[in-house]
Amino acid sequence: MTITLTRDEESFELEERLPVLPLRDVVIFPYMVMPLLVGRAASLAAVEAALASDRWIFLVAQRTADTQDPAAGDLFRVGVAGRVLQVARLPNGTTKVLVEGVARAKVTRYAPTDKLLRAVVTPFALDEPADGVDDRAMARRVVTLFEEYVALHRRLPAEVVSLVQGTEAREKQAFAIAAHMLVRLDQRQEYLQSASISALFAQLMDTLTSEIEILRLERKIEGEV
Repeated sequence: MTITLTRDEESFELEERLPVLPLRDVVIFPYMVMPLLVGRAASLAAVEAALASDRWIFLVAQRTADTQDPAAGDLFRVGVAGRVLQVARLPNGTTKVLVEGVARAKVTRYAPTDKLLRAVVTPFALDEPADGVDDRAMARRVVTLFEEYVALHRRLPAEVVSLVQGTEAREKQAFAIAAHMLVRLDQRQEYLQSASISALFAQLMDTLTSEIEILRLERKIEGEV
């Protein structure tokens, strides 16, 4: 069977059963392009299965990073259907894989096979605001807070602000901010699992507000030393 995923004005038709690439300490969001180092046998088998088919793969975070051979219970149920863009095999035996997160998907069941884990997935789109609800003001506020967050945070390059400002699509903007938040994995997973675009912006606003307070305090203490 096939499913249809949507992202902005694009639609993608793909098989509902996808090879699973478990991620350690990483949550990938829609629109995100990221290089991954893959070395575990089942993960390599998932990449090979994607290459042998249509390049679609299910990118999902492990609940605990130190689980070496994750089973269904070790993985979250919400992830991203993505595409394998490039593969480079390195001399040390690992493989560098460039993946693109396309759209959120939810697992209806995991299906183990001999060499890899597969997931039967269904689309999991963000709900639009209810009639009469205008969340554009909140979106603008979140972008403003993100600008200050980046300015205060030494580990984030200023270029990411331009990336966020350069898009008018609220979903893409929200996921871009979520992707650059330096927070715990469970918090990033909560962003990915948000029920609606309004809920995602609300979560981001709460986190940014508290993180900015901490960063301001750190800067103040540094200035007093």
